Amino acid sequence: MNLTEEVKNRAKALGFCAVGITGADPFEEAETAAATRTAEGLMDGLTWWSDGRAHASADPRRNTPDARSVIALAYPYPTPVPSESRDEDGPRGRIASYALGRDYHEVLLERMQPLLAMLREQGHRAKSYVDHGWMLDRAAAARAGLGWLGKNTNLLVPGTGSSVLLAEIVTSAQLDQDEPVKKSCGSCDACLRVCPTGALVAPGVLDNRRCISFWTIEHRGVIPLEMRPLIGDWIFGCDLCQEVCPINAGARPALPDADAVQAFGPPLEPRPRLEELLRLDDEGFRARFRDSAVWRTRRAGLLRNVCIALGNVADRASSPALTAALDDPEPLVRGHAAWALGRLGGSAARAALQQALSRELDAQVRDECALALQECGPLAVPSAV
Repeated sequence: MNLTEEVKNRAKALGFCAVGITGADPFEEAETAAATRTAEGLMDGLTWWSDGRAHASADPRRNTPDARSVIALAYPYPTPVPSESRDEDGPRGRIASYALGRDYHEVLLERMQPLLAMLREQGHRAKSYVDHGWMLDRAAAARAGLGWLGKNTNLLVPGTGSSVLLAEIVTSAQLDQDEPVKKSCGSCDACLRVCPTGALVAPGVLDNRRCISFWTIEHRGVIPLEMRPLIGDWIFGCDLCQEVCPINAGARPALPDADAVQAFGPPLEPRPRLEELLRLDDEGFRARFRDSAVWRTRRAGLLRNVCIALGNVADRASSPALTAALDDPEPLVRGHAAWALGRLGGSAARAALQQALSRELDAQVRDECALALQECGPLAVPSAV
């Protein structure tokens, strides 16, 4: 058995559902696309992204000058079984499937360690990457033959779909290379049509500034008024363009083995109760989400998203929970709670907003309260006796 076969067999044994090899030459086409979209502003709002990073991430040899091969890896994540049951215990939100377990960055880094050790023991240099590292991971996966890039920008693994997490190992070992998959989405444009914000501006082109995942995860401040109704009940990420994909519908997802399931840990509730989340203090948020990807939003960001979801669900029974949130220590939460109450309307919401406006000192929150009062509409005029 040669080293390439050893690497692939070991990767499969570690739970990776797909593994491929490509050379360490730059990803020139992907580099051009990334730089162009950055210049066009499609990546605006991502503080960790830049034109320099777009170019640097396209060169596997940037940190490993003697690199000869890139090992591209796909790891399956558990997806919840859809439920059509009625929410009898209050409105619920939605969390993207990939974030329901332990933070996948940590899981993948742990899973890759035996591969790194095997390469290093044989005298080869090896460096690992997960998506927070500087690597165009989808370009690496596509060139290594793991799958093809769908119109929703996700990697589609034949027979498995897109419910996978990507990672790479750049190594000085000379490994046998794989050919890219010769498949495409054909004429299907279901993902483009389902996106409520129009974030998929063209096949394979995502405008980050309109993506629900960006606003609910990456953005740290106030969410624009025009975006809020489009977010629906998503409180962390969005799976719509994957859920509608016929490749996913017809695929048999690669189920994680027992060790992999254990690596992700106990799953979060995919559709958590929104009012329950709105009551979380800092300690409660830390206890519930510290080891998950949801931690990235911090408490204020998550509760901001919860308020938006409650406003979109528009169940007036949520007025007391949102009224309590008008006293939250975070202005970001108070402002979005006010917006949600404006969406609910009614005398209780109006009274709560008027009281909040009378005591609120933060200018942004005051503006939110005033706008929400306008949304509630005028008070009913009592008829003459």
